[in-house]
Amino acid sequence: MIPSTPRQDASGSMRSLLLGAALLVLAFLANTAQSAFGKALGSGMGPVQFTWLTFVIALALILPWVLWRGGRDLRTSVPLLHLLRSCTGLTGFFLFITAARLVNLVNANVLLNTTPLFIPLLGLLVLGQQVPRALWGCLGIGFAGMVIVVQPNASLLTRPGDLLGLAAGLLCAVEFLAVKRLDRTEAPLTQMIYFLLIGSAGSTVAILGPLRPEGPSSALLGGLDTSQWLTVLASGVCLACFQFLLIKAYTYAEPGAIGAFQYSSVVFAGLIGWIWFAEKPTLAVWVGTALITLGGVLSIVLQRPGGTETAAPSGAAGMATAADTSSTPSA
Repeated sequence: MIPSTPRQDASGSMRSLLLGAALLVLAFLANTAQSAFGKALGSGMGPVQFTWLTFVIALALILPWVLWRGGRDLRTSVPLLHLLRSCTGLTGFFLFITAARLVNLVNANVLLNTTPLFIPLLGLLVLGQQVPRALWGCLGIGFAGMVIVVQPNASLLTRPGDLLGLAAGLLCAVEFLAVKRLDRTEAPLTQMIYFLLIGSAGSTVAILGPLRPEGPSSALLGGLDTSQWLTVLASGVCLACFQFLLIKAYTYAEPGAIGAFQYSSVVFAGLIGWIWFAEKPTLAVWVGTALITLGGVLSIVLQRPGGTETAAPSGAAGMATAADTSSTPSA
């Protein structure tokens, strides 16, 4: 066997990096499209019903895969951690979809992408991890961008969409910290199936319980027309694709190396919002977007292994990488 040369190794590494980045961009295209589908349904379907159907459809899409593998991916030694990840992920999804209905897609996606800024703060407050001085500067840049986008003043309570988007970013930060711990022992498919199982169960309880929709949308299934069915089906496909593409992206590249590509969702949101919903973000939103993106990208770079003494998951980049890539299910 002829040993590989450094040039061959570098070429293979670059190909893997590019493939991982491409898969991550596609993942966030699916995520952005999902929020657009939720926005398009508008008053025809409440966010609780939309969340429920999206999770149930995504679960139905991957169940045959799980059954084909004999159910061995259901084994876990950390059920409570899966529960924490799923509950925060489900609530974040619901808040994100609700925010996308109340504000333009760019605002909702920008505020969701504050996740990399929240992660080191939560690490400090909850885990006692020290935040390096350089990272505080990145957080300050991102915070300034957030203030420009949200524009906090006396009228903020009358436009809750921005607050809901920001809350979704915070919840996703908690979720990704849980995922970082899950990555040590749980295969990607195991994380995916528990996320969708618990999310489907939780949204079912919500829609049958105190959050039951009222009015025309209370007819959970029979009241949907063909267009609504196709839209929510597309959303379920997008959720399954988002999870799957994230898993595959991080089998080719480390989160810290390609995590910044998550900000492609802002570009997708701007294009979809402009073409589909005739939304035109203001100059302030674009300036704030640039600062949040800059702060997030710098924080990802500083938090990756070798960047600082304290490594943390890079926002949505921490979603589906396994500690042992040999446990990654084959597609």
